[in-house]
Amino acid sequence: MEFYYEAKEKGGKQVSGTHSGENESDIVKWLKGRGFVPLKIARSEGVSLSAPDDKLDGVRRLRFLALSPRVELQDKLVFFRQLATMIEAGISVPGALAALAGQTQNKRFCAILSGVYERVSAGSTLGAAMAEYPKCFDSITIPLVRSGEESGTLDESLGKLAKFFEDQNNLRRKIISAMTYPAVVMGIAILVLGVMVVVVIPQFERAFANLNVEMPFLTKATFAIGRWMSSMWYAIPLAVILIVFIVSRLRGMRSMKLPIDGMLLKMPLFGDIIFKASLTRAFRTMSSLLRSGVPVLAALEMASEVAGNEKIKRDFLLLRDGASMGRTMNSLVRERKLFSPMIGHMMAVGEETGRTDEMLDKIADWYDAELSEKIKRLSSILEPVMVLFVGVIVAFMTLAIFMPILSAINAFM
Repeated sequence: MEFYYEAKEKGGKQVSGTHSGENESDIVKWLKGRGFVPLKIARSEGVSLSAPDDKLDGVRRLRFLALSPRVELQDKLVFFRQLATMIEAGISVPGALAALAGQTQNKRFCAILSGVYERVSAGSTLGAAMAEYPKCFDSITIPLVRSGEESGTLDESLGKLAKFFEDQNNLRRKIISAMTYPAVVMGIAILVLGVMVVVVIPQFERAFANLNVEMPFLTKATFAIGRWMSSMWYAIPLAVILIVFIVSRLRGMRSMKLPIDGMLLKMPLFGDIIFKASLTRAFRTMSSLLRSGVPVLAALEMASEVAGNEKIKRDFLLLRDGASMGRTMNSLVRERKLFSPMIGHMMAVGEETGRTDEMLDKIADWYDAELSEKIKRLSSILEPVMVLFVGVIVAFMTLAIFMPILSAINAFM
């Protein structure tokens, strides 16, 4: 069984590594026998990091990366926060990586961290090792890590990354919460209506046919829809899947991505949420990069990549092009209709005081607060609208069923 350990030499120097044993007591005895004072012992679950050619090497590691679940924002947040804390405490980078790889529950992330560990142990820098896994460590992570290594403030850079991923995770949760309630209500509505159309209505249709009751137009139309949905129910989910597939394919085309993303920003109710979420991400990213010493032009380009919307990305790239010609950020922002006048004023204050990164953080906070308020208002609007929508459809279906019944009662009377 593999264990990760941290210990102190007699001279006070802290060391870390991995060693095999039956239990923690074996590791304690092994350390004391070599004159070390044990500080921490933890079981390394999943990956043995003591040998680069061990469990997850070569083909097997590729298989793990292909089949394991993707690395979530929460995984990165926890990793960078713990890595920053361990390095600040004086633990070596390889030792910290070994411990964290052994503790992570995500198999893909575990395999990636083992690869990073091996490269760092072989003499590579942490930034260069992480750059080998671009799908996990993106273009925002690598510059911040490299900046920290070059300036000797790696723990601070890792702490900023943890804060960045925490903000991104909170933003994602807000967006999911905005979409969850309408999706749940719509799902329940579709389920109820489906049961009525497929199960209830056909029974009434057969009963009315046996009674030879004259049916009004509304009833005939309802029964016709019921017959169609009973026989062609699969057409609706297929149509939804087809529409999503076509839109995603079109959005993947360079010529169509800009108009589609532009339309998304103009969507009623949801367009403003997409807009504010994109700007929150972009400004927060730019603030973190500038604070870590990344040049303005590079920060603008990286911020455009995380915006998640082609129209907003284009505007940030235009800001980059203008800044490359020596123009101030506040003058460029004021020219773009995408940004409110307040953003230009705040940028001007930031540039005049030399605190652009702080102002960008305040701008991101402002958009984040606006996003939270928008989500609350959306929930308060959608709740009665969805209830009314379901109520109207159920009322029409009930009316369609009871109209022939009332006609039959009147005929008998």
